[in-house]
Amino acid sequence: MSSLIPAQNTGGGLFSTSASTAADRRQSSALARQTRRDIDQIAARVEVETAAEQARAFLVSHAMTNVATLVNQAESHMKIAPAAAPFYEALITSYAINAGQRIARL
Repeated sequence: MSSLIPAQNTGGGLFSTSASTAADRRQSSALARQTRRDIDQIAARVEVETAAEQARAFLVSHAMTNVATLVNQAESHMKIAPAAAPFYEALITSYAINAGQRIARL
């Protein structure tokens, strides 16, 4: 025989249909399905976290605009009632802290 053709069939060739090869294919197929499920779950978590991060950034931007508006109003009110300055500061500080805490809970 030629050295290119094996003298005997060992049962483990490319086109073998032995039980162990079929079992290997089932196991490989099950592993591939599990891997796809794991990847899909990771992708879903990333998508949810991305949306939450965008929502937090929007809320932070909105809260900063609100704080700036409140500070401008307080400066205007201080011209009329300067004695109320500690109250304006306390109100603005309270708003900013509470807004930060609400955003952090998201």
